[in-house]
Order: sequence, then structure tokens, then C-alpha cells
Amino acid sequence: RHCWSNNFMNSFKDFINDHCILFINAPTTPSEEQNLEYYELFQRYLKLYETILSDYINSLDCTVEEFYEQLADILNDTNIKDKKLLHFVNYLIACTDYPSFYKIMTRAARKINKAETKSESKFDESGGDNKFTNDSKLDRSEKEFK
Repeated sequence: RHCWSNNFMNSFKDFINDHCILFINAPTTPSEEQNLEYYELFQRYLKLYETILSDYINSLDCTVEEFYEQLADILNDTNIKDKKLLHFVNYLIACTDYPSFYKIMTRAARKINKAETKSESKFDESGGDNKFTNDSKLDRSEKEFK
């Protein structure tokens, strides 16, 4: 439950909202030649993820290593049929995957770009003040981290 909580998820939403602008002109999928800033940002994201998750894991009197061993055990156990558990484990693993991170960031950048374009269009049509606010910032659900 902790990993689906607002406190946990908001840390990542905030990070994505604060940094996705870097991905405005990025290709939809990562290519062989990448902007080094993307990977450096991914490293910062991983550090945030690991800090938040390890704080929680340590509060459970479990080491991070034991936690990841349990994740691997779940993924390797073909007898586990609990779809929610499997979804959760896949979610946690996807959070550490560069292509998943890249996809999330490019989607977020496109969404903000689209909102800004729409806002500018309304401004042009009305001839009035452009009151573009942070409303275009994202409110990502856990689905974005898959």
C-alpha cells in the first residue's frame, strides 16, 4: 500500500513534472545516440527512487537486498497466480528501467507541450490574457510507471 500512496507517488510525479520539459523534442523511443542529459536525469531519478523505497524497506526491518531477492523469487515462481502481486512487482522493476523512464518522460513532455499549445491557441482566439497556469502539470497515476 505504501508504494501506491500519494506520498510515495507524488515524489515521482513531482520529479517528472519538474524535469519532463527536457524531453519536449526527444524522439518517442530512445535511440542509440542519446542526449547525455536524459541518462543523467535517469540516474537522479533512480537515486530518488532508491532513497524513498529503501527508507520504507528499512522501516519494515528488511534489507534492500532481501527485498529485491523476494521480488526475484516472486517473478521466478510460476505458481504465483496473484495478478495484483505480479503487477506490483513488475511496477517496481519498471521504475528502475531506463526505457520505461524515457517513455514516461516523453509522454509527460508531450502532454505539457499539448496543454501549452492549447492554451496559446485559446489566447490567440480570445485576444485576452494568457493565464496559463500549472494546471497543465501532470497528475500521473501509477499506470504511467508501468
